[in-house]
Amino acid sequence: MDDREGHGLHVLLGVTLFGIWLANLPGQAGVWPAADLPRIDGHTLSLADALVWWTGQTLVSWTFNLLLIAGFGAWLAWRQDRLERAPLGWMLLVGLVTAYLVWFGELLTVMALAGMVAIPMRALRPVTRLVTAGLLIAGTLLVVIAGAGITALLPASMDAGQLLGFDAERIAAAEAAHRSGFFARLPGNMATALQFHLIEFVFLGGGVLGVMLLGMSALESGFLGGRWPAMRYVLVAAVCLGLGLPLTGWAAAGALARDFDPSGLGERVSAHALGAVLNAGGIAALVALAIGQDLPAAAMRLLEQAGRVWLSLYLVQILAGALIFYTLPGLALFGRLPPSGLTVLGLILCAAQAAGVWLWSRHFRTGPAEWLLDGLAQRRFAPLRR
Repeated sequence: MDDREGHGLHVLLGVTLFGIWLANLPGQAGVWPAADLPRIDGHTLSLADALVWWTGQTLVSWTFNLLLIAGFGAWLAWRQDRLERAPLGWMLLVGLVTAYLVWFGELLTVMALAGMVAIPMRALRPVTRLVTAGLLIAGTLLVVIAGAGITALLPASMDAGQLLGFDAERIAAAEAAHRSGFFARLPGNMATALQFHLIEFVFLGGGVLGVMLLGMSALESGFLGGRWPAMRYVLVAAVCLGLGLPLTGWAAAGALARDFDPSGLGERVSAHALGAVLNAGGIAALVALAIGQDLPAAAMRLLEQAGRVWLSLYLVQILAGALIFYTLPGLALFGRLPPSGLTVLGLILCAAQAAGVWLWSRHFRTGPAEWLLDGLAQRRFAPLRR
């Protein structure tokens, strides 16, 4: 491996971190089912809000979560090739603290656990790992489809709130708790974090490991370094996005329907899950194509800098969301922003993050979280300033 693989990996992580900020905002800004079913809270969406929400669900929701997991797998392989230990134990601790005290939707916990399994699996032959990854992802998709298919047995008279346990009264209570400040919403966040971790570990853990193994293979094969022929990247992107975008777009359009039918929810969840996997592959191919074609140096440099501080940037995003939406009593914006306003806020903060990454990288070698966790893992702290 030369620096081209590292460059491609960190550019992909940089793209992913800006995308995942937009993908995670709805989950931090309101009750979690409303991120995927916007009418569950009884609000009526304007045409502009509906279009913005549909676009986000089609392009970024779930897709960038998968890209982060794949990028993390490639990052583990890259560090292993450079004989650098990944601080997975400390990352697991940070993930648990973040999930239970700040926001239940973090991914560090499940990624750290899956990474502990993925690293020893690099001893397997590449084709064996690739087949294993495919089986794990396919098995997880079947679990999702089977679980979602149970909704076909539900009566058509049931609405979204009844199905997911979030009626109007519970939604109002959740919003009031979040707006009352950090400590008022803490018990509910802890309960939801436990629920999410059980789902991730029991039902989705195999898929997380499979996506991580795919990321490792993408690094080893030269895919992330832009070494493949350009037309091969174009073909991968065209096939993946050509299949994935219609699936996620159709699922999002169904979720906007006024006449909610619980029997169709399983089909939409399954289509969204499969579409997100395909979209992630298509976006990764487009990023790798851009790397291979040596596109705008300044933009690539900024994305690479963001990718090299990906852990710090990810934690900053979660903490920023907590500060904006539910930390300060009376000033919390939880449940108050429509999709269009939330997207504008997200784009403004993307620009602020880009400026912050540029300023930080001028003076420091790595991110503060990377520096701290690596130092704890190696029991030796390298200089942080350049």
